[in-house]
Amino acid sequence: GEETNKILAYLIAISRKLTRPLSGIVISGSGAGKSGLVELVQELTPPEDVVFFSRITPQALYYMDRDALKRKLLIIEERTGGESADYSIRTLQSRQKLTQAVPIRDPNSGRVRTMTFEVEGPIAFLETTTNGNINHENATRCFEIYLDESVNQTKRIHHAQRSAKTVEGINRRSEVESIKLKHHNLQRALKHVMIEIPFAPLLDFPADSLRTRRDHERFLSLIEAVTVLFQYQREEREISLPNGEQTSCIISTVDDYAMAF
Repeated sequence: GEETNKILAYLIAISRKLTRPLSGIVISGSGAGKSGLVELVQELTPPEDVVFFSRITPQALYYMDRDALKRKLLIIEERTGGESADYSIRTLQSRQKLTQAVPIRDPNSGRVRTMTFEVEGPIAFLETTTNGNINHENATRCFEIYLDESVNQTKRIHHAQRSAKTVEGINRRSEVESIKLKHHNLQRALKHVMIEIPFAPLLDFPADSLRTRRDHERFLSLIEAVTVLFQYQREEREISLPNGEQTSCIISTVDDYAMAF
């Protein structure tokens, strides 16, 4: 189950290759499998591209190495573990870097000087929560991913748990590492590229509230994430920039739009 949610969460991780990556909040009751979904995406992402925290303090991100978060998938295990760092995470999502000015005393002169620390993004972001009342400032920056809590989904999970204890299940587990490695190597081969959506002017989107200004941009970024994933199956062409430089560009297709939609 969770076919759409799995693809969406995977594309959020892939979006770290974009100029403006995506974010998601996985929402469900306790025991529904939200951590399992995020763990799955984490395991399929190359380890060097994942930054995982169970808990994070308000200033923690500001003091990381300058490139420690750049084009990484940042995962916070539980919303309660990351609430205190909400502001820094939102800043990374919107401005794609953190800048902090800190007064530091010079040990030689005794004078206090202001030092500036910068941590560069952009980041793709995933977190989980049991609280369905998402802060508006967070909700407008993230896909809200609600898990299937139906009886039928519970039955599917029970069936998968029982199947895992059979010979067939043991054989499937032996293939897990090779599947992970295949995804890791695929994603390592993906380049940070410019994306053109030639049909973008033909698209329409609801405009009945202010938050759609961010929702619309997020939908376009989702189309781009699909194109990045399939970049070796898409047309690439050279375009001329206003300064005379040449750069390559990957062309989105209607299939990319269909998956995003």
